[in-house]
Amino acid sequence: MRPFNTGHEELVHDISYDFYGRRLVTCSSDQHIKVFEKNNETQSWDLSDSWKAHDSSIVRVIWASPEFGQILASCSHDGTVKIWEEDVREPINSGKRWKRVATFSDFDGPIYDVAFCPSHHGLKIGTIGSDGVVRILEAMDPNSLRNWSSVQEIPLLAETPSWNLQSAFALEWAPSKFGNEMFVVSSLDQGFIYQRNDNGKYFCVATLPEHQGLIRDVAWAASMGRTYQLIATACKDGHVRIFKVTNANGGNSTFLPNHSSSFSLSTNLIIELVSKFDEHSGEVWRVSWNLTGTVLSSAGDDGKVRLWKASYSNEFQCMAVISAEQPNL
Repeated sequence: MRPFNTGHEELVHDISYDFYGRRLVTCSSDQHIKVFEKNNETQSWDLSDSWKAHDSSIVRVIWASPEFGQILASCSHDGTVKIWEEDVREPINSGKRWKRVATFSDFDGPIYDVAFCPSHHGLKIGTIGSDGVVRILEAMDPNSLRNWSSVQEIPLLAETPSWNLQSAFALEWAPSKFGNEMFVVSSLDQGFIYQRNDNGKYFCVATLPEHQGLIRDVAWAASMGRTYQLIATACKDGHVRIFKVTNANGGNSTFLPNHSSSFSLSTNLIIELVSKFDEHSGEVWRVSWNLTGTVLSSAGDDGKVRLWKASYSNEFQCMAVISAEQPNL
């Protein structure tokens, strides 16, 4: 592990690798986005460009699939989502290399998350803000990123939370190329799975049970040949949870609980809580799967990153603990 100085003047909220792992992007409360490139000779991360991107804290920044080009999406507490495209004609570290090509501002409050849909479903983003509304937007022409259309707005809450109360919202798409288009979204202490039907509309097919606090993050694992899906959540109640999602026969209907840790759907989805950990001894903020969906990383208030992997008996166990205080590896 090699720490590096991002140069941000305030708290760093998000860091994201590109598809190939050769570039990474960071965002911060200092309202700036920074893009770094891997130097293979020195094994360091060299700053490629930095620019003021929003008028308030930037809480998420992500890469689009490389088949669409070098594209970023960012969201901020200033109530906007922005799309950025790299202009390689501009000099490195000029502050002009990334051009804003689209801005979405039709939101009622801060934006908490933005996520690109897997590329096999087209160039889409999903967003969720403090009003608890999921908004799906799609580029009309992936070769011209200035024109986007609203696909659907999905309200998750009966009423908007009070501004003086803590809130948490997160969204991630199912990465699998097989089956229907789906995403998992959290709103306060509730988690939902949405699926796209044949008419192009998204509807709720499941909920994620048993959270006793705000859900800070959600992560959907790549299936890599498994007959089931895995979804992880990070919660303010101090727990990392892993849910197993099984599709029995592919019907469509309504979610029905059976009053146990296993929940069944007449959509033939079965949601089962298979693992629950509290080793962070405090609030858990982020969860993320590796590329193959076999290792889960979690970060919490204890200042440590923990890596979880399933054993031969399919029980998840902690395989490593990483701390910023340990010596460079």
